[in-house]
Amino acid sequence: MSNRTVKSVCPYCGVGCGIVMEVADNRIVKVSGDKSHPTNFGRLCTKGNTCHEPVAAAGRAVTAYARIAGGNDQGAIPMEEAIGRTARGLRAIIDRDGPDAVSLYVSGQMSLEAQYLANKLCKGFIGTNNIESNSRLCMASAASGYKLSIGADGPPGSYQDFDKADLFFVIGANMADCHPILFLRMMDRVKAGARLIVVDPRRNGTADKADLFLQIRPGTDLALLNGLLHLLAQESRIDEDFIAAHTEGWDAMHEFLADYTPARVAELTGIPEADIRQAARWIGEAGEWMSCWTMGLNQSTHGTWNTNAICNLHLATGAICRPGSGPFSLTGQPNAMGGREMGYMGPGLPGQRATPSDEDRRFVEDAWGIAPGSLRVDAGAGTISLFEEMAAGRIKACWIICTNPVASVANRKTVIAGLEAAELVIAQDVYIDTETNRYADLILPGALWAEAEGVMINSERNLTLMQKAVDPPGEAMADWQIIARVACEMGYGHAFTYASAAEVFEEIRGFWNPRTGYDIRAPAMTGSARLRCNGPARRVTIMAGTPSDTSTTA
Repeated sequence: MSNRTVKSVCPYCGVGCGIVMEVADNRIVKVSGDKSHPTNFGRLCTKGNTCHEPVAAAGRAVTAYARIAGGNDQGAIPMEEAIGRTARGLRAIIDRDGPDAVSLYVSGQMSLEAQYLANKLCKGFIGTNNIESNSRLCMASAASGYKLSIGADGPPGSYQDFDKADLFFVIGANMADCHPILFLRMMDRVKAGARLIVVDPRRNGTADKADLFLQIRPGTDLALLNGLLHLLAQESRIDEDFIAAHTEGWDAMHEFLADYTPARVAELTGIPEADIRQAARWIGEAGEWMSCWTMGLNQSTHGTWNTNAICNLHLATGAICRPGSGPFSLTGQPNAMGGREMGYMGPGLPGQRATPSDEDRRFVEDAWGIAPGSLRVDAGAGTISLFEEMAAGRIKACWIICTNPVASVANRKTVIAGLEAAELVIAQDVYIDTETNRYADLILPGALWAEAEGVMINSERNLTLMQKAVDPPGEAMADWQIIARVACEMGYGHAFTYASAAEVFEEIRGFWNPRTGYDIRAPAMTGSARLRCNGPARRVTIMAGTPSDTSTTA
């Protein structure tokens, strides 16, 4: 039998590199970079080159499992039975204790379709906002910072900016190790003459390539960012016309920034004052400059303010929404951006909407065909609080999909206590033996990225279709399909009957949002069929909100 090739996207980080799989006898034999993909143009890092290996690894979940009554052991059961048990278990708890007694904990590794259906089921039909994601641990503060500064969680830039920037300001991100393909693209531009400033407590692989390395004291990033803005304003290296035309709140910044003198910032951060001044001078002199950051800023008690401060620098210099400039948050997971757009954390709703908005709630209620007033305003528990609520007995069921919170969530003892206290724990995973699965009452076998179809969205909001290359093992199913099947068994068949992931995607396209610029209608005029034929869909990234919505905030 001759080999065939299937195009898809790397399932690891948020860069979203295009790949080409060589498939023979229901087995992926080789992965190479897709030279036509606008993210990587054929380049792949080590993880991308070997991303097919876990698909055929030992330990896959090939059937469902259920806890054997009276013990801790789990025994295999048919998938149909597991779906029924899941639905009946959730329904019984909802009927007895109300919708807030159940919760979902999902992932930035799920497809767009699965993320959308999980949120639709939880908020729209079960009637609780108790849905959280592992993105809460990494990208939530960047999302909140974008909303605070520019009105919506839509990064105002693209990878093409890397090819036009005159200066890169990398802070809290070791791109050389964690986003290597973007790092190589950045270094191509540096070799052509662009400057590179790196801010990090450690001299890592990215810092080794810097023209200016600012070795900062941990936890003082906000002081540095405010100090740079102080110098830019003091030395008249700001864009007064842009500030006047497109921002609000600048007048209040002068008094606020007065506290961040170079001498004080040097004392707080441990960075020599001369280096701080040089960084500000380079930013002010740059024709086009972009900032890149990730977990070093996001995983902080003031992560939202870190993003806000970066956006302030770009707004003050007018270096935003033009080629080569903009604040660019680097996403950690392959579809965390998609999840943010589907609203799978806290008060989020599809299409960059949120439950506190009356207009947003009405739009989504109409789209989902549910009664006016069905969607609730409250924001839900949050990841850490969710497990605390489980430990306290207030949340009695948790459906965990495509993530391993026992291994990844802070305060591991609280997570375990919550899972042990819960009446019903459902773990949906592709592997049978994980730290979390050991606490599960039901284990649902999911399909891996190469075994199902779905759309993934990368850091620059490019859509790429994951195409099915091989069959899933045993009774494993795509995440979106399991969610839809459970929802139908719970009595919501009228809203969750889909023949394919493409049908789910068509529904998602209806959630375009003229207020924020979110719109996937044009790049997918024939839905996922066009993605299959033409490859990744480019979106024109516009500045979120009207000029009056864009603010510098102290």
